[in-house]
Amino acid sequence: MSEAEAPRIERIFTAVDVGSSKVAALIGGQTAAGDLIALGTGLREARGIKHGCVTDVAMVDRVVRQALEQAESIAGVEVRDVWVAFGGGGLTSRIVHHEEQCGGGPIDEDDIAELLLRAREAALDERRAVLHAQTALFTLDGNAGVRNPVGLFADRLAVDIHLVEGDRGPVSNLMTAVRAAHVNIREVVASSMAAGMAAITPEQRDLGVAVVDIGAALTNIGLFAGGMLVGMATLPIGGDAITDDIASEFSTRRSTAERLKCFHGSAISSPRDHQDQIDLDPAPGETVPPKITRAQLNAVIRKRLDHMVPQIGATLKAMGYANPVARQVVLVGGGAELKGMADYVQSVLGGAARIGRPMGIASLPDAHAGAAFSVAAGLVRYAAEGASDLRHLAQASSEEPKSKFWWSRLWNIWRHGQ
Repeated sequence: MSEAEAPRIERIFTAVDVGSSKVAALIGGQTAAGDLIALGTGLREARGIKHGCVTDVAMVDRVVRQALEQAESIAGVEVRDVWVAFGGGGLTSRIVHHEEQCGGGPIDEDDIAELLLRAREAALDERRAVLHAQTALFTLDGNAGVRNPVGLFADRLAVDIHLVEGDRGPVSNLMTAVRAAHVNIREVVASSMAAGMAAITPEQRDLGVAVVDIGAALTNIGLFAGGMLVGMATLPIGGDAITDDIASEFSTRRSTAERLKCFHGSAISSPRDHQDQIDLDPAPGETVPPKITRAQLNAVIRKRLDHMVPQIGATLKAMGYANPVARQVVLVGGGAELKGMADYVQSVLGGAARIGRPMGIASLPDAHAGAAFSVAAGLVRYAAEGASDLRHLAQASSEEPKSKFWWSRLWNIWRHGQ
């Protein structure tokens, strides 16, 4: 397509995914028709991050700047606002149920606003950082499952609100490090939420699916149902454990072990693996590199997966996602790109498993169109779609100054992490 034919970009959204092994930046443009186009990407090796949490603000600041500068150079724009993913430990989700008397008359928007306000006030925990506060379903006089109660009559109106919360310290540290790159954080988004926006369709989010994000140091699991994220869990294990096992088993450097895993390793073995030879790095003073078979490499990988994947299965079961027939598992993250990973997970957990790749964003470079870039792509889609959240509700009427004060306070908590 020539430059004259290129669609006009109406809005720009920038995503920053700070992981334990990489920092990814993605600048996406939205056309007047609502289509999303990747304008620029940046990728740098992570520094100052351990298990998804910031341990050195200056290092993270430097790497975020480099990733953003790379994306800006490609896109030809200067970034001011960013959406940031948080996937560190301490993320939890819970449902808050709140009920009010409404007098038996028709329910209007003010009734709903007041109900949500009081429910959120009751649920707010100053010790936790609220990342998402989504309205699930309403209940009228004990009848649950109502999506929009406006105009209906009831004596009692109740609502379920789904909260995603994180430890305030790690979230604040991440915000501090990213802000040091001279950008404004529009929102901190749970990485599971972002991954689900990129790798599964709205219909799948409604029917029910588990998104398993296998990162370098952590594996984040998100359950989607009814169109929203309804459950989360984090396991302190990821792809780096496989790399470390390979490095230890064959007495080689971690960089070599990572290359062996990515280019030669597989979660599924075949008879040919016993014949295929792989060169290792020669030891100092040696001229002939030692060799191993692909079968030996895969045996090390399988040993770790035989420990890790059943943990994922047990976590899914504990979260209530236990029916193998109906179970749908979508794998994202760098660890999902291991050859044969989906087939192996499916054989262990049952149900259906597939690799999730970014959807709904055109012109992603081939190198960044895989499972490892799902969170960054999902952040752009999340920003563009403007997910329904209590933060976006209009303030209460002028007759309720207390309500106005509360919404202003909530907005400041979200915008400034204070």
